[in-house]
Amino acid sequence: MNSEIIFKKDIYTKASEILKKSIIKEINENGSINLGLPGGRSVTPILSKLKEESIIWEKVHVFMVDERLVPIDDKLSNFGLIKQELSEVMPKGNLHPFIFDKNATDFGLKKYEGEIKNYGGKYDIVLLSSGEDGHIASLFPERPALKDESEYYVLVENSPKPPPMRVSVSKTFLKRSHIGVLLFNGMEKKFALEKFLDSQFSYEKCPAKLVLELTKSYVLTNINRNEVEDKYDW
Repeated sequence: MNSEIIFKKDIYTKASEILKKSIIKEINENGSINLGLPGGRSVTPILSKLKEESIIWEKVHVFMVDERLVPIDDKLSNFGLIKQELSEVMPKGNLHPFIFDKNATDFGLKKYEGEIKNYGGKYDIVLLSSGEDGHIASLFPERPALKDESEYYVLVENSPKPPPMRVSVSKTFLKRSHIGVLLFNGMEKKFALEKFLDSQFSYEKCPAKLVLELTKSYVLTNINRNEVEDKYDW
């Protein structure tokens, strides 16, 4: 396990640079890659920069890190922003949305598991963004989904952030990823970053710490280093 913490004002440019290099390296070594992406406002500027790079997009497959249980064309769907940014550079078949099936008892979870199994069953690279409480994907601190040992995805009920029903990568699946890029964007994430850096907090208290269990992780923040308490060992 190898983690690098980067303090950078323009984390969007830095994140896109890291993703570009990592994607190209993984393609050169393995032929193709699975890229796990979240929703949220941080992903749009990163993908906007990344799609301008000289990447063989035909060899990249995008899967969701988490999704709201809404129809794919709903304005709340995480996939909408990803499709908006990448559909002009990627083949349609390389974008793999989670399809909400209201008639299925698992809402389509097993079907999505089967889809990623067909492409190797793991994320080669995963982009994550921490919430104010240190959550990533839809894995919230001290919630049942974080304790779920499922191999791939978990259903999330009563999410503390709306909408309450979601599907999320499980902690087990996330830890099988090769490379992780984690963002702490904005001063509202200062408390989450402090929890992440403090060894007294476990991943149950700060799920973002799960990224430290990946083979390689990059932790990016635009919070001024001087704003973070001095007690941490950098």
